[in-house]
Amino acid sequence: MTVNRSATVKYRMAFVIRLVVVVVALVMAAAPMPRSLVESAYSRGVYPIVRQVVSGLSSLTSVVLFDVLLIGGSLTLILWWGAVLMRAPRGRRIGALGSVVGHAAVVTASLYLVFLAVWGLNYRREALALRLEFSEGWVTPAVVEALAETAITKLNDAFEITPDQAWPQLVELPTTLGPAFVQVQRELEVAPVLPGLAPRRSLLTPYFQRAGIDGMVDPFSLQVLVNDAVLPFERPFVVAHEWAHVAGFAHEAEANFVAWLTCMSGEERMQYSGWFYLVPRLLAPLSRDVQIRLWDTVAPGPMADFNAVRVRLSHTIPAVRQGARRLNDQYLRANRVSSGIASYDEVLQLAVGTSLGRRQWPVSTAFE
Repeated sequence: MTVNRSATVKYRMAFVIRLVVVVVALVMAAAPMPRSLVESAYSRGVYPIVRQVVSGLSSLTSVVLFDVLLIGGSLTLILWWGAVLMRAPRGRRIGALGSVVGHAAVVTASLYLVFLAVWGLNYRREALALRLEFSEGWVTPAVVEALAETAITKLNDAFEITPDQAWPQLVELPTTLGPAFVQVQRELEVAPVLPGLAPRRSLLTPYFQRAGIDGMVDPFSLQVLVNDAVLPFERPFVVAHEWAHVAGFAHEAEANFVAWLTCMSGEERMQYSGWFYLVPRLLAPLSRDVQIRLWDTVAPGPMADFNAVRVRLSHTIPAVRQGARRLNDQYLRANRVSSGIASYDEVLQLAVGTSLGRRQWPVSTAFE
């Protein structure tokens, strides 16, 4: 009798705990949160400590923890849930299915709460533009066209300086680009992340290559994963973008902006990578005639690099790439990025419409 009562109490306690986990996760997903509070309490308070601890622990192993979590964890859960259903007597399989669904809900809710605690709450921090004197009036078609011309000139010049210089390997970027990244973080008045960890290769790299995914940050271990098919001149910008995520800039436009600033603060090869990324974003909103005219001013060397990227992306599988884009779009929207994947190209607003962005352009550039 006592044993049965003890078992009943334990079962009820376990049920209550699981229910609380699911409810808290639902509340965190739906409840509004003041961005100023997230900025001060989490992004500038708790997160730098969490980042230091998590990054320190994940650096102790050469294992890509995202692979372990996604592949190993998924297989374990599928086999476990399958075994529960297979072992259940026929008359109790509905109950067993309910148990599996309930367990899946608890696992999902738990992972979501860990995601928010380790990194995900950075999506709800204050917009970087608020701290950088953003002015929408600065972002006019005439200014963007003038800056596009300047950017193409800088791109062409950087290529002429770097043609015979070998591009750094992924493992070398913490040394060659890391100091510039630290400098940019100090300019943005955030606790510097020292990028001592080289990007890693995931078992999912074949999928990245088919889906056109250049890189990502594992939000649970904060390890940086990069598609090794990314071309050498793309690497500095791609890696700096992922480092920016680790630094707490979750919004894609902000990560792109920090990556561009980082490249601008580096030596000529790094600058080339930054201009290479920005030029198409500057040209995109301009009229078709202006785009054609400006593309014609890109020197043969950089144009060959743009064509090389097109060739690389031609090896993706359209259905897989489109599926990955849709998944990423839904992920961003679920994390309160209303523009979804369109947010990547909003870097233009920061590069042109903020005081820090404008300081990266030559003094002679006309902004009016």
